Amino acid sequence: MIRTRLFLVTIVLALPAWADTPFDYFDNSWSVIGLKDYARGTRITPDNKLMIGASLGTSENEADKASVQIRFGKDLTPLSRAQTKQLMDGWLPVVLLTAQDGPVRYEFTLWATPLPSASNWREAFDWPKENENFLNWIAVRVVNTSSTASEGKVRFEQAGPYEASNHPVPELNVPREFSWLLEPEKPAEAVVALPWEPVKNTDFSREDAKIWLDRTVQFWQNLLADTMSINVPCKKTVQAYKAAHICQLIAGDHGELHGGEGFYDEFYIRDGAYQVMELEEAGLWDAARNAIKAFTDHQLEDGRFESQKGQFDANGQALWALWQYWKITGDRQWLERVYPQLRKAVDWTMQARRSAPADPPFAGLLPAAPADGESLWDGKHHILGYDFWNLRGMLCTADAARALGKSDEATLLMKEATAYSAAIDKAWKQTGLHHFPPSWEKEGTHWGNTETLWPTTIFPVDDPRITALMEEVRENHLGGFVEGTIRWTDGKIEPAIHPYMSAYTTMASLVRGESEKVVDEFYWYLLHSTATHGFPEGIFYKRHFAWSNTIPHVTGASNYALLLRHMLIHEQDEELHLLMAIPDGWLDNGQEIAVEHAPTHFGPMSFRAKGTGKGVQLTLEPPQRTTPKRIVLHLPKSRTLENVCEGVEVVLRDNQSRRIDFPDVIARYQGR
Repeated sequence: MIRTRLFLVTIVLALPAWADTPFDYFDNSWSVIGLKDYARGTRITPDNKLMIGASLGTSENEADKASVQIRFGKDLTPLSRAQTKQLMDGWLPVVLLTAQDGPVRYEFTLWATPLPSASNWREAFDWPKENENFLNWIAVRVVNTSSTASEGKVRFEQAGPYEASNHPVPELNVPREFSWLLEPEKPAEAVVALPWEPVKNTDFSREDAKIWLDRTVQFWQNLLADTMSINVPCKKTVQAYKAAHICQLIAGDHGELHGGEGFYDEFYIRDGAYQVMELEEAGLWDAARNAIKAFTDHQLEDGRFESQKGQFDANGQALWALWQYWKITGDRQWLERVYPQLRKAVDWTMQARRSAPADPPFAGLLPAAPADGESLWDGKHHILGYDFWNLRGMLCTADAARALGKSDEATLLMKEATAYSAAIDKAWKQTGLHHFPPSWEKEGTHWGNTETLWPTTIFPVDDPRITALMEEVRENHLGGFVEGTIRWTDGKIEPAIHPYMSAYTTMASLVRGESEKVVDEFYWYLLHSTATHGFPEGIFYKRHFAWSNTIPHVTGASNYALLLRHMLIHEQDEELHLLMAIPDGWLDNGQEIAVEHAPTHFGPMSFRAKGTGKGVQLTLEPPQRTTPKRIVLHLPKSRTLENVCEGVEVVLRDNQSRRIDFPDVIARYQGR
């Protein structure tokens, strides 16, 4: 034990106001600290232990990892779920916690840095230049808020995360316990610094924590400084948007996009296609360039793209992801290099369609195959999502062929796409349903069949089958939406909802101009997050629990950022739409929406929309690379455009029937 009135170093921590505890939906609220593109990050458990796993090997099983338990106060009470995690400045990967023991307040700060021994620490923040090891910092500031001296005490101890863990646990290479006699309003401070992998005979806790905290903050701030900036009149919305970028960059491994940190820690084309789009639309170009390479590396000899064995949606998703990268960068030379891979993948689709039985209902469709999202693993079902995605990929490849002057190939591909669409229409008629089911056999869970108008339209916007499908999942399927979110279950688990899969239906509503529904479901999506803005995969909503502890889930974060971006800026074929679905309150008198340096299919753009006493004033810097056929500004009928903005067409929509914002959705959730 160390008993002292003074501490080793002085740290000035930019901690938030302590009065209000932010809303956190989850009982199993996880967070992560880590560095960009390192293979591992440190997960912070719901009860605020740090999972430092390398000391016990490379297992992905949480029970095989070491953890650091933090105790505080005279009785050395362990931190628990009672202490809600927050992020510094609302989005930085610096976790803040506070705890109270009588008059003594404990303020904890947790973050990650390169090892101080790194030869170039600046480069090591951005990439594991020398090795994968990094440092986990835990700093505590202890304040006596009373008028008389009080005792303060903190203990750091290392043990397995669960009682069932039988692994030996290495000793901390730092003092375990600190104790102070605290004078009123004279803070004491302590730090421990723990490497992911043990470093012999080195105590990093003697390093200057203030310097390393400043370096951490500066790195992440600088990284996002030149990216797309979104500011709207909702702090939670903006903070979660920035945190989504950080979630991606920490979970990525050497540029390859992964689904999570410590879970789903590998590359999936299904997730990665949306993840790389999020990086592109954020303007994180270095990360996007590194990430897109994984798609070109996952093509099989027969031409098909695959990341999950035997599943066919990845082929179309990879084609769309490669097309989308070209559309938003305008990089024709890159498109010329990858076009042969696009064409080879489409050739696989064409051959696979011809190998199907010639008789209905499967003529002209892809063969039966196992399906993850649809929970049809037997390989005996024909999956609509596979056909939808391969049709989308074919249309994207035809567009690429036209852009490269390959008119004959474009014509051939469009003819093939028309025949493919006709085969889908015939198969749908055989189902006898009004909507598109998950499989042509009418079995499985809804997934790829909902990706109809998003991320690109493959059917008319007003197609009655899509209308029927949206009604089916929202009103009927397993009882309809819960908490503004689609239900998903494979029949083996308790009732669950699936926010990021629900987003595909929400995006279909955005394309169809259903503004109020989009805004309502956007805020339900945001509700299903932690106080550190971590999004889940699926949720056991009756007990507020993310299944398999899948927080923060990177696709969940990416789909949130994509939804927000397209509510503000949306490309529809050759048109550019602004404010297609936003809360009316964001345009109240004195409120402002500001978007800067936004990459689009037409080039970068910026705009500001400010509410006034009479209406809305718009300032627009339109994209210059290519000119959209239309630029459309969507406004509620109560908020007309005051100033003339050349080239902008205004479309007025109905006012929303109620005020929709984050406090509103919390109140509805808590009062239901």
